[in-house]
Amino acid sequence: MATANFKFRDKLLTMRRLISTVFYHDQEYIDLAVACFAAKAPICFLGGRGSGKSHLCEVIYNMVEDDIRAKVQGRLNAGFEEVWARPHLPSLMNGEEKVIWAKAAKAMFIWLDEIQRLGPEARNAMFEKLTTGKITYLDVSEGEEDFVAFLTANPTEGLEDQTCIPLEEPLWDRFVAVCWLPVPRLKHLLRINGHEEEMKENLPKLWDRESLLGLWEEVKAIKVPKKLDYIITLMVRITMFCKEAPGYDGASLLPAQKRELCSKCNTSYICARIARPPSVRAKLALIRLARGFAYLAGREEVTLEDVKRAWPYVMWKRLEFMDEDEIANKYQALVKLAEDIITEIKEAEEAIKLAEELKNGYDQAKWAALERWCASKIWLLEVKEELEDYYRALADKLRAKWEEARRRNDKIIMLKLQAIAEKKLPPNLARDFTADVELEVVLTPQSLAKIAKADSSLFQALKAKMDSGETTVKLKGKAALIWLSLNLPVKGGESE
Repeated sequence: MATANFKFRDKLLTMRRLISTVFYHDQEYIDLAVACFAAKAPICFLGGRGSGKSHLCEVIYNMVEDDIRAKVQGRLNAGFEEVWARPHLPSLMNGEEKVIWAKAAKAMFIWLDEIQRLGPEARNAMFEKLTTGKITYLDVSEGEEDFVAFLTANPTEGLEDQTCIPLEEPLWDRFVAVCWLPVPRLKHLLRINGHEEEMKENLPKLWDRESLLGLWEEVKAIKVPKKLDYIITLMVRITMFCKEAPGYDGASLLPAQKRELCSKCNTSYICARIARPPSVRAKLALIRLARGFAYLAGREEVTLEDVKRAWPYVMWKRLEFMDEDEIANKYQALVKLAEDIITEIKEAEEAIKLAEELKNGYDQAKWAALERWCASKIWLLEVKEELEDYYRALADKLRAKWEEARRRNDKIIMLKLQAIAEKKLPPNLARDFTADVELEVVLTPQSLAKIAKADSSLFQALKAKMDSGETTVKLKGKAALIWLSLNLPVKGGESE
């Protein structure tokens, strides 16, 4: 059910319905395009000739007002000045560097068709646009930072076609999503009757500047629960992980190196399926596209289902499987990978919970259990190391306070810090916070009564001494600090 706070969702649903009247394909591809449009998420549609990728982009293009849209046709090795900007020649002849910007540089909706045909300089500018929102030419920057780009490419063009240039990996990483659009199936082909072009031209203009900005603000405001954000982070990080690589960074290894290492490690680990992992941008892309799907469904909060739906499109060009050449349906392989990673994370919930509990207080049995988990799910090593970093950071904070308390001879603060260290830190770090305080005290029923309320084990020890006839006793370390914290009398002063 849609929420009343979504002012522009009905318009988006109208757009989705209108697309289906002229673009005949599986509903998933329509939903993906609409979700990307809503989330301001650049998407590249891949496909062979006749798959409908350009047709889909043009349908959406025709529903955007003329003054905020632009089309770039990749053709004949199109250069920078054909696509983005050119110098104003009369000004240039007078020594001025004025620029005439193409509409694409400033548009809010950009359709870049057949980008594999763009020349290197035009593609470099496209990379800059997707990265920063602006384009630089003659030391002048221009561009609409609030924009969405729909792109198409045909990777099946023959190598003999010199106007087709393979796209660089960093450029693929700037697209939020990449989708292989197959040719329509029989049931969709049967609907094509030759009137689609006329119908496409008669689509209403739904989106102007104000409504697009409003739509994007609403989608951006959709919440990602903290627990889900953690799951998304783990999903991406597990694909990157390699325990043999520096910093556990699988991207530092060539596929052949990774295959060799995996064969000696444990091929049942999920990371052993991945030859080339995604970059950290994958997390941000997942969240952005998942927000688009959540908005389309009328939800104010992203769910795990939204993330799973976004996963194959976000990972299509970012992730390469070990057996990539043997996979006929990469979409299904990516869906299965997401399911397996989510299952892996669910199975490790106990370990993750242990790590959180160990932050609240160190426990040797729980620590040993966490180490056993790390042996069965190797990526949990990072969860354990993050916990170790937490301990070291806490010890550093306590140490600064400890030195200050020692300088002021503040026994009460030292006692508190020692108690915190003993509860929170592992023994190898807690031992740095042992107070070297020694007192001689007089045992009385009144002092024992106060001790009983503060520390039962110390009370039992002192009561045993008093029952045996002792009236004075020397206290050291924590016991001495407990005594002092209760403002109990000390015989003959105190010494350190």
